[in-house]
Amino acid sequence: LSFIENEDKRRRIAHETMDIYAPLAERIGLQMIKEELEDLAFAEINVDARNSVHARLEFLRQETGDIVPRILTALRDMLAGHRLHAVVEGHEKRLYSIWRKMEVKNIAFEQLSDIVAFRIIVDSEADCYRALGFVHGAYPVVPGYFKDYISTPKPNGYRSLHTSVMGPERQRIEVQIRTKE
Repeated sequence: LSFIENEDKRRRIAHETMDIYAPLAERIGLQMIKEELEDLAFAEINVDARNSVHARLEFLRQETGDIVPRILTALRDMLAGHRLHAVVEGHEKRLYSIWRKMEVKNIAFEQLSDIVAFRIIVDSEADCYRALGFVHGAYPVVPGYFKDYISTPKPNGYRSLHTSVMGPERQRIEVQIRTKE
């Protein structure tokens, strides 16, 4: 949006993007585009908040380096050691997503448990609970951050286990465990 010279027009388009285009992208299954639209609009709507989150994330990266690949390896090795077939994916949350969670939950950056998040995909519901046991056995659990959407699915049918642990590098991480379905 920086190519548009009129500041009022940029802000109007950014708000339009947040209110219409990002939710539309999500509804039609374009999650990555939704997140990109939110980040671009966020940079225009709330520059100070975006810069603050960005600075904190950069500081964390400088302290830890790129930890996502290292944690992926540790999780994959731990599950393979228990002979559990699983696909493990991971990512760092996007700036708008981090800020939105801080605002909604009224918490500080340091209290977030899912700046880096990981997904473990297994073959069956029984394997979901096995994987959860292995994760909880390997890493200290962050109290109060467990949700069982398998035994109690969300109204839209979403089924997954969510937990937060102090991961292999002693940093809070969110782990979602689900089947392919």
